[in-house]
Amino acid sequence: MSDEVDSKTAGSSSASASETRRSTRSRPTKNTSSQPRQTAKVSSQKREEGEIRTSKVTGVKEKEESQHRTKQLSKTRQESDQDEPTFEIIVLGSGGGPLETDCSGYLVKATKSSWEDGILAVEGGSGLGALASILSDPQTSASTIFPDLKFPPNHNTPLLQASHIFSFLACYLITHAHLDHVGSLIMLSGSVPARAVEHHQAPTTSISPSKTMNQHTNKQPDHPRPHVYGTRITLEQLSQAYQGGLWPELGSWVPNREGEDKQNHNNSRKKRKVEGKGKIGGEDNLVNSPDGTVQGTEENYNSCLIFSPLSTERVHRPLHPTLPISLLTYPIAHGCTTKHTYESSAMFIRYDPSALTETPPSSRSSTSTSRKTNGHVRPGREFLFFGDVESSFRKKGEEHIDTARAKEAKELNETVWKEASTSWKQGRLCGIFLECSYDSSRPAHLMFGHLSPPGLYYELQTLAGLVSKSEKRPLDGLKVFIIHIKASLVPHPTGKTTREIIMSELKDLEKEGQLGVEFIETNRGDRIGTLLQVPVKASTKRLILTFASGYISDIKFEAQVYTNGDLGHK
Repeated sequence: MSDEVDSKTAGSSSASASETRRSTRSRPTKNTSSQPRQTAKVSSQKREEGEIRTSKVTGVKEKEESQHRTKQLSKTRQESDQDEPTFEIIVLGSGGGPLETDCSGYLVKATKSSWEDGILAVEGGSGLGALASILSDPQTSASTIFPDLKFPPNHNTPLLQASHIFSFLACYLITHAHLDHVGSLIMLSGSVPARAVEHHQAPTTSISPSKTMNQHTNKQPDHPRPHVYGTRITLEQLSQAYQGGLWPELGSWVPNREGEDKQNHNNSRKKRKVEGKGKIGGEDNLVNSPDGTVQGTEENYNSCLIFSPLSTERVHRPLHPTLPISLLTYPIAHGCTTKHTYESSAMFIRYDPSALTETPPSSRSSTSTSRKTNGHVRPGREFLFFGDVESSFRKKGEEHIDTARAKEAKELNETVWKEASTSWKQGRLCGIFLECSYDSSRPAHLMFGHLSPPGLYYELQTLAGLVSKSEKRPLDGLKVFIIHIKASLVPHPTGKTTREIIMSELKDLEKEGQLGVEFIETNRGDRIGTLLQVPVKASTKRLILTFASGYISDIKFEAQVYTNGDLGHK
């Protein structure tokens, strides 16, 4: 199609130039005297006409290229109507505190995989207890949140059902080490339930975690040891909780992953010699210090979680061998301490079947039933998940506040948005999970490395500018899931909640800015499917079946929900 468009553009340009030349040749001359002056005048005319002609041709070409890109993206979206959701996401908690019952926590799996194949927990602020609480609500029962999962007969309480689901936990993915993002992870360390022996749901393409032998006792560990993935600095901060004072010494480290910059963690201590090739996430070469040193022996193999630093390379890499997911991570700024800028992360989480390395054992289970599918899932779809992040945006009159940190935030965020713009233009970006902790009344010096609606919209305008400088609604159809809203503990003069104020402000900004984005409030108990698709409204009858949220009684059937495999509430 691009060749056809180019040929049309060339033809149009040639025709335009030819018409202009004919017009120039046939134009009569009023005065033939004073030849030098007339020649200069004609030359000037020709230059001006040439500039106009070039400008017209360039304008036509840019317009046709813009229309071509729009048509291509529209075609991609139309084709995706027949696709299934790329991911399924259960929201265990979406708040930013101070309520410990609603902190950041999301269970993620590829749609083509079963929950039994392995679960990715994005953030660990809310976890097992939050899921048990969600399942105890009739509106968000296990049959509603996990409609395809069959529970063992003796798992007949919300806690036991939540425990059964967490037995499929493959790994955590952490954006930063603040307690509202890791609190539940720490509490669950050492208590992660063992995986059920018999599988009850058919998988498709993923595998269960490998069993590893203890080299000292030649026995398999009698407890699960989920991997915890994050940047090295995040995991070093998290590991401080496992020094025996705040929490028992339950963590171990894997050796440096291939591609990591080893210069960042050189240490004078003697490092353990790792024998064998070892694989990413391999548990046979564990060490219990972030720099690769050995501090003790037996406790390495009795650990209850494994710190696995992410690669610093700017390429998608497989996350965990049991999941069809690859990851690309970027550092972002989240305020500062008395010593330095506090680092958080933005992560592109991509559906990538090639990331799998083994056949799922559950596919060999005689008790499994086939999973029905109505379409296909496109490899390469991804969503962008931000940890806590600050913006370079400053309101009028606050431009002078912390200019150095604003400059740093701008540079870091633009790097993420450049990657996001490429993903969006290629039709891969499903949606964005982005924090908005405070409303617009919050002053800059009290933001503490977070976003408010004006700052959030400023960031999206940056993305829109990278996508296109001229198109109207350059982010048309992009769904932005608003997370990490901090609940207010005092009543607002308007009587509205913080969530209501923030969502209203965001919608007002979009009404004026017309980027084409759609803001979706993310709530505890939501079941979200992700796919690049224009949202459709559902009838009130379909609403009961598709909208699984603890707040369903509050919306009175007025909410817009998303069905047919789109990136919205299912």
